[in-house]
Amino acid sequence: MELSVSKSKGQHLLRGQNNSRRLPVMEHLSAISCEAIEHFTYINPIAQPQRLNEAFVKLAEVFEVDLLWGGGLPNVGREIFDWADGQTVKRNSQGQEQVQWGIFGAAHQEDGRHFTHIPKPQSVDEALAFDPAPYFPKTVEEYRVEFTKSYQRMLDSCAESCLPIPHHYTTAFHWPLAIFGFEMLCEVGMEADRFDALMERFVDISIRITNAWSQVPGVEGFILHDDLAMTGGPIFAPDWYRKHIFTHYPSIFAPLKAAGIPIIFTSDGNINAFLDDIFTAGADGLNFEYMVDLEYLVNNYPNKILIGNMNSHILAAGPLERITDEVHRCLKVGVRAPQFVLNVGGQITHDISTAHLEHYLQVRKQLSRELVAQTPAF
Repeated sequence: MELSVSKSKGQHLLRGQNNSRRLPVMEHLSAISCEAIEHFTYINPIAQPQRLNEAFVKLAEVFEVDLLWGGGLPNVGREIFDWADGQTVKRNSQGQEQVQWGIFGAAHQEDGRHFTHIPKPQSVDEALAFDPAPYFPKTVEEYRVEFTKSYQRMLDSCAESCLPIPHHYTTAFHWPLAIFGFEMLCEVGMEADRFDALMERFVDISIRITNAWSQVPGVEGFILHDDLAMTGGPIFAPDWYRKHIFTHYPSIFAPLKAAGIPIIFTSDGNINAFLDDIFTAGADGLNFEYMVDLEYLVNNYPNKILIGNMNSHILAAGPLERITDEVHRCLKVGVRAPQFVLNVGGQITHDISTAHLEHYLQVRKQLSRELVAQTPAF
């Protein structure tokens, strides 16, 4: 089957061959409201769960998504929640608490703990002695087999609508955050020598994972995620990260680099202090939020894959004039970088109204084409 326009655009972009008539787009789609899904696709996935994947494939086409962050499109069989009753927390079929995330549920986190299935250490000493190996025991070969099947499912779920980019969520810094929570991370991070030994144990798992992904056939790009900062900036002093975190990135990146797979680093928050460090470590691209200085990135790293940095809060709050201004701000700077990719930071969430999404798409699609037509690089 011939590649669709969007999937082909995504592949060409990752290969440094972007010659599109519009700016490329990477999005996260799973958090969109049921009302918006039905508005744009004429499918209500709650009433017609057997059409879930069909709805999201159409949604990807409407939003002109070229690269899909982190995995495939939602598929039939994924648990759906009807949030029309106004509740924001429900229990899934396994009895676990889920918070609203579009028509789906997301694990109810405690203090930033993503891995709630792992018992939280009860003291700093217990945390510093923590061994993650029993919870992540798979060998490179076992991971390779698992990831190969997973990647094929991603491709199948997207059909020809867009190119899914797989990811590893806990590159380095996010390991202790996901297991210990924010408060305990702040405490264990101050125990320098013992913290380094702990990080070595986490990094060993990440290296196994990137090694395995580097051997999966057909992977065009890979996302390495580490939430390094909050809205106001880093949690620790920048030099702390350089000593305890960034020193591990080259070894984690190495298998993917050796396989020629572009690495797109992703972090939430204000990571302006770390932009140079991330690219020095070997990242080929960066996915970043609105707090990050797009002008600096375009001026200093014009040949990197720069993915950002629309403010999702503006899309949600409006008014329409402010949404227009935000689209113009982002696109008029980003278009100067040959591999710039538009992305709504923080995802297109269920609190963004259909009217705001309609306006956003109208302005984005028109301006994207106008700017590309006016830019000599294209």
